Amino acid sequence: MKYWKNGFYDEPIDGSVEITEEHYQELLVGQSAGLLIAESQKGYPILAIYEPSIEEIRAQKLNELSLYDSSDMVNQFCIDNTRGWWDKATRVGLMNSIAIEKGTGRSETNIWLGDTLFVLPVEKAVDMLQQLELYALACFDTTQRHTKTIQQLATKDEIETYDFRTSYPGKLSFSG
Repeated sequence: MKYWKNGFYDEPIDGSVEITEEHYQELLVGQSAGLLIAESQKGYPILAIYEPSIEEIRAQKLNELSLYDSSDMVNQFCIDNTRGWWDKATRVGLMNSIAIEKGTGRSETNIWLGDTLFVLPVEKAVDMLQQLELYALACFDTTQRHTKTIQQLATKDEIETYDFRTSYPGKLSFSG
């Protein structure tokens, strides 16, 4: 025999209820399958389906949005069918380096996307970086709008069915 009072015991404790070994095993199997061991009104252990709170559902949806925002579903562009992404620091660094090259009279610059080298006219590289920065800004704005919407949704169902994959700008594609 086993005993229950907010947990299992081999010996009776004050206020515990006796359960059979068979029921004990059923509870453990149910728990292994993802169910919760809860307590009935009479104090006996029973299996229950876990119901996340609205705040847990909201936090999960916001986490999914964050993962999507940092994925190549958003953070990707293409130069001559080579796909990649430069983070903010890289974009700023490239813009500064190209400005220095331009200031010294260079007409071309080397840009790497992953392991592919592109030799581009300085003006074209600057234009590309400006477009990428505007794209990144539009994506940031879209993510912030989705975040605010998710935070304001009132029901579990609204949060669970909200599609944050909408309204992002189209990915950019450039020729080298």
